[in-house]
Amino acid sequence: MADSTSVGVLSNIFTSPAVAFAAIKERPNPWVPLLLVSLGTAAVSYLYLSGVDLAWMLDRQLSQGGNLTDAQRTEAVDQALKLPAAFYYVIGTVSAPLSYLIYFALIALYFTGVSFATNDGVKYGQWFAVIAWSTVPLIFGLAATFVNLLVTDARFLPPEQLNPLSFSNLLAIDTEGGSILERTLLSLSVMALWVVGLLIVGHKVCSQRSIVRSAIVVLGPIVAIVAFGVIVASL
Repeated sequence: MADSTSVGVLSNIFTSPAVAFAAIKERPNPWVPLLLVSLGTAAVSYLYLSGVDLAWMLDRQLSQGGNLTDAQRTEAVDQALKLPAAFYYVIGTVSAPLSYLIYFALIALYFTGVSFATNDGVKYGQWFAVIAWSTVPLIFGLAATFVNLLVTDARFLPPEQLNPLSFSNLLAIDTEGGSILERTLLSLSVMALWVVGLLIVGHKVCSQRSIVRSAIVVLGPIVAIVAFGVIVASL
């Protein structure tokens, strides 16, 4: 019988994912991975926001939008800087767990819809737990980012360069001037591939479908979103 304790599942998610997901299906408990990833993201966000030059960061974000003149952008930055820095710290740290909850909820809803259509019997709560546990490898990327922020001057460090394990850093690709889609994809960590792999295994174990079918279910929306982004960027 698979170890369904949080410690057992955490160990097996790295060494025996199929065993881990079998335990998750029987006893879905998403809160441990959700807490770990959320706290890690919140810590990284706080450390970055406390070190980055807020005026530079805000101006950079607005300039990437490309819809404001220099005067309008300067005025917008001046207005934003009237808010206390603590406001940005709170927003950055609180948004982490909320964003994960939203992402997990939406993906779980999609998986549940597929389960309903294919009648595999897997419930929403089970899918939510599978998704939460699949994101555990992100902890390694968060740890690398945390260490990078401790040893790097973050005043003018772009968000895309925070994670040493991101594709842009590993491949030495300059993301300046790239589209939003390009910057987003290149800012992803190699751990994202691990997460996708775990999602495919988790879907296979829980739905009892073939690995090919599970890969199609997991990768389908990702391919569709990237294709949509490419089309929009080309317009």
